[in-house]
Amino acid sequence: MSSEKLDAIIFGASGFTGKIVVEDAVEILKDFKWGIAGRNEAKLKAVLETIGTKVGHDLSHIPIIIADVDNQSSLDVMAKKCKIVLNCCGPFRLYGEAVVRACVDNGTHHVDITGEPQYADLIQLKYNELAQQKGSYVIPTCGFESIPAEMGVLYAELNHPGILNSVELYWETKLNYVDKSSKAILHSGTWDSIVYYMQHSREIASLQRQLNCERIREPNPKLKLNSKVHQIDGLNSFFVAMPTAACFMVQRSQRLLNLCESKRPVQFGTYIGFTTYWWALFFPLLMMIGCIMARYEFTRNLLLKYPHIFSFGFMTHEGPVEANRKAIEFNYILKAKGWYQSTPHAPDPTHEIVVRISAKDHYYGVTSKALLLCARTILTEGGKMPGNGGVIPPGYAFYKTSLLQEMCSGKYGLKIELL
Repeated sequence: MSSEKLDAIIFGASGFTGKIVVEDAVEILKDFKWGIAGRNEAKLKAVLETIGTKVGHDLSHIPIIIADVDNQSSLDVMAKKCKIVLNCCGPFRLYGEAVVRACVDNGTHHVDITGEPQYADLIQLKYNELAQQKGSYVIPTCGFESIPAEMGVLYAELNHPGILNSVELYWETKLNYVDKSSKAILHSGTWDSIVYYMQHSREIASLQRQLNCERIREPNPKLKLNSKVHQIDGLNSFFVAMPTAACFMVQRSQRLLNLCESKRPVQFGTYIGFTTYWWALFFPLLMMIGCIMARYEFTRNLLLKYPHIFSFGFMTHEGPVEANRKAIEFNYILKAKGWYQSTPHAPDPTHEIVVRISAKDHYYGVTSKALLLCARTILTEGGKMPGNGGVIPPGYAFYKTSLLQEMCSGKYGLKIELL
């Protein structure tokens, strides 16, 4: 391999999501020098051969770097070989920090696809100052878990005619099974991340207090989420309020925009939709039971070993078949409330706009493209990003860049529109 530094390296390229990222990189990173990395050279070569055949390109020239999360020096070597690492190797609770450490120590940028709030909070607390010193941007949750929500809030703010006070996001998923032999919609790697998230769920409040210790002027009136199972006009799903990874990241982005840009923070909350009232009513209880099981080694091992049983078949070690994966649809409805004029003239918001974000293959296709676009934006528009580096959420990191315009372009399967 040439000693010249690569623009990007996709780490974890032989994993389920990593392969999809490599396939999309052929087009999205076509003007950049990029490579792939992992611990098994044979598997990495097979990935390039298989994807090359699929997309009709010879990928044998793509550099392969051997790096292992259990070998810190190999991660350092990888980080030194490129400007940015695209990390697809989870669960990030177990494997993410070592890669971040290598990138920050060597002044290399880092983006990942985590949906684990504790991990994202932890690396912000531990590595932000050092990343600023080293000139390294570390941006967690650059996949579906937060990019559509972060961009949706920014889009709503740009299209609201006055002051935006709050955004409530309603998320529904439509399962379209082309291949009825399997009903899996997610790979077990995602399930592992969920289990570790539940195991350490009690950490979130403590980490959030440490992370959000700065004093800011809280906006009024306060956003109060609907605590009951309910429906909204135009959608058939039954919704229940539930914090997601996107919720924590958007709130952190808005806080930093207030602190660093003196912008009024937009309050944000999320609801998840279910096909029946009873699923919406009992799902929080199931999550509570899962959190209890995840805290004890014996029951946690059962959860990890049998994802297809405990996820009712929606998550398996094989993952979704491609036809079903690409047919699954998601729909975000963002209700953005504020005041029409530039100065509030009433105690409660008087003007609402509604934004819809939709796509197919959101868990993997949107995640892959969003990750690559985030990496490309750092490479091409680093001068428009805040400061000289740091561990920061996507909404704050890409606030002044063209990422929103790219996501709205229609070229990457994501549709953002004002209703």
